Amino acid sequence: MLKQRSKPWKKAWPVWNNLNDVSLRPNSNTFLTSIFNIISFAMKREMILLLASVLVWTACSTDGDDTEGQNGTDDMPMVARTAIPDANFEQALIDLDLDDEVDGFVNTNAISDLEDLVIEEKEISNLSGIEDFTALVGLWVSRNNLTALDLTENRNLKFAFVADNDLTILRVDRLTLLEKIQAENNALVSLNIADNQALQQLSLANNQLAGINISNITNTTQLNTFSIENNPLECIIVNEAQLADIPSQWTKDDEDVYALDCN
Repeated sequence: MLKQRSKPWKKAWPVWNNLNDVSLRPNSNTFLTSIFNIISFAMKREMILLLASVLVWTACSTDGDDTEGQNGTDDMPMVARTAIPDANFEQALIDLDLDDEVDGFVNTNAISDLEDLVIEEKEISNLSGIEDFTALVGLWVSRNNLTALDLTENRNLKFAFVADNDLTILRVDRLTLLEKIQAENNALVSLNIADNQALQQLSLANNQLAGINISNITNTTQLNTFSIENNPLECIIVNEAQLADIPSQWTKDDEDVYALDCN
């Protein structure tokens, strides 16, 4: 709090009263001049100090207001957002009430708990942002325009239905829970499923695969659907247990063979 200073005229008033007597005395001009000079100096000094105090108080108040404004801004919680560069992908999220406008972003907390995402036939060519769908279990993106798809951050994923796109790259590394890959009618040139030991369905017909290794699936009856016909491969790597008992529901081209080593 600003310390209250005495008013300069209160200090000058008693002196002024005394001047009434002095001014009546003979030869008092010199004395009066001195007194007036003293009063003038005192009043000027008090006014200067008063103005300085007002300026300091105003500056402090302004600084305080600015600080409060800054603190208010800093204290506002930041909303995490996920970049969605494909406008068709974002529009599909809007249609599912997961977003409100096409601006290249979606609030991360609106998608992070989503378990099933069905966005088929939406003309989507880029699925960037899918990595923040961390709770995703089932993904349906068939019949779009995708050329590459990285699902390695979707660790809870069990079902990946990505058929009828233009995929040349599909990454499913580290997805130990993945049970079904339906990726026929794409342009895949390779696919690493070494980490996908829980696979029950692997549909890869009509791609450009030069080879495939499914020997990591130790349970011969677990992979109940396997189709790889119409690919430019000639050999499919399997393990000994699989080779001894190839399931009847596995399908391939007649000229292709199952083998422990394709070298």
